[in-house]
Amino acid sequence: MTTKEKIIETGRTLFNELGFGSPTLYQVAQATGISRGNLTYYFKDKEILLEAIVEEMWYKYKQGQVVATQFPSWNVIKKSIKVLHDIQEEYSFIFFDKQIFGHARVQDILQRIESDSIKTQMSMFSFSIQIGNMKKEPTPGAYHNICKSIWVTAFYWHVSKTYAPEKKGSWDDVMWSLLLPNFTKKGKDAFIDKFGETYLNSLGTSLKDFEKEQIDF
Repeated sequence: MTTKEKIIETGRTLFNELGFGSPTLYQVAQATGISRGNLTYYFKDKEILLEAIVEEMWYKYKQGQVVATQFPSWNVIKKSIKVLHDIQEEYSFIFFDKQIFGHARVQDILQRIESDSIKTQMSMFSFSIQIGNMKKEPTPGAYHNICKSIWVTAFYWHVSKTYAPEKKGSWDDVMWSLLLPNFTKKGKDAFIDKFGETYLNSLGTSLKDFEKEQIDF
């Protein structure tokens, strides 16, 4: 690993632990095991270091997407979002710090990730319609809105885990609940063949159970 790569890794680790605003470049240099002057040879301020970390994040996201979307299947969307969640774990400070959200390059990269994610989902919808697993779009824009809903849910799922770490269920359950009403019989049968009917019937609290809980309460 080069000195530059070590600085980026150390910076990311410190920012994840302490937030972007707290650590100084001197602290980053100390944690890296180099002098402040040596660090500023590569990064003259924290903004430039942040941009390097964000570029690294974007590269890892794209590499992960190449693998996740290699073969068309129901799992493409699931694998694609897992790449996002892995990135959110590794670069958590970027997704929790409002100060970071205001940075132009961060905004640009997050918008690219969102656009790429929705494009992947729309392509999968188109393929699924062609092979008869999904119904045709009921109204113009309906599927694009579902894709946006999947993105927003996926993006904030990681955030919600910080205040509800014991939350039941998984993001996958939410995704399938959004998609299943748009499956054809063939698509639903294929889903059951792959995941089983037990899983189909255990995606979350049913309305019947919810109503019973309210009565018992």
